Amino acid sequence: MKIYIAGKISGDLEYKAKFRAAEKKLRDMGHSVMNPAWICSSPEFDWNDYMKVSGAMLDVCSGVLFLKDWLSSRGAREEMSRAAESGKHIFMDLSEVPGGEDDS
Repeated sequence: MKIYIAGKISGDLEYKAKFRAAEKKLRDMGHSVMNPAWICSSPEFDWNDYMKVSGAMLDVCSGVLFLKDWLSSRGAREEMSRAAESGKHIFMDLSEVPGGEDDS
């Protein structure tokens, strides 16, 4: 399954490690991952620019894993709405994510 990771990035100095850990676990389970923490920060791009890029990442995935801190993130809350409206599989914990490569 192609899975997008959603969670708090803005204001979290440890977000890269947190997202990387979730990505590794998903890949170890056999999934393909879109991780918004891959996007490099630059002062020329604002929050709206990053949301457009991460939205495109979310759109190509069939599932979204929401990290525990997602409610404290405006962007992740918007991603929840986008995921729900587009019928994505929504996972609130890694234990809910199906394991293996045969999952769609």
